[in-house]
Amino acid sequence: MLPLILPFLLAGLWMGAPAMAAPPAPVGGGGDVIEGHAQATEGDTLLVDGGEIRLFGIDAPDPGQTCKNRRGASYDCFAQATKELQAVVQDKIVRCTTKESPPKQRRLGVCTVEGRDVAGIMVRAGWALAYTALSPDYYSVQVLAMSHRAGMWGGRVEPPWLWRDHQAAMDAESTGKPRKKPSGQP
Repeated sequence: MLPLILPFLLAGLWMGAPAMAAPPAPVGGGGDVIEGHAQATEGDTLLVDGGEIRLFGIDAPDPGQTCKNRRGASYDCFAQATKELQAVVQDKIVRCTTKESPPKQRRLGVCTVEGRDVAGIMVRAGWALAYTALSPDYYSVQVLAMSHRAGMWGGRVEPPWLWRDHQAAMDAESTGKPRKKPSGQP
């Protein structure tokens, strides 16, 4: 019975519930609200009212990272993810609630536009990945995006945290210096 129902359940989720739902509630620390027009500086980072906010719970390709489309051709998935995020916030008021951020890391926040969770929109469209090391909030949305081959999932993508680890290993190998941290943290 479940195999017969599963496609309908997935379709119902895909049709908007996760990305339309209210964003995750702030958890400890943070809590400042920043509101205004935004500019995407990366696929998971916004400049809102002069302050940089990294979208909580997701990770998008980094500068220099490439992906492969369904035909196997490489493309700049960093630039594409950044372009997609800019399209989400273009000419709209963005409201971000900051979260407690680890020391020496960018300020984290949960951002909405027209009441919709920006991070959820990016994951659902396939231009960002759920960063489950920080939060499980977007994992089910990512599974749906993968099943629909949305965005980067239409081809091949290396998770940004693994790409960073590979870059750090190559840098360490070329300089002879040990890697500082194998965490892949954004």
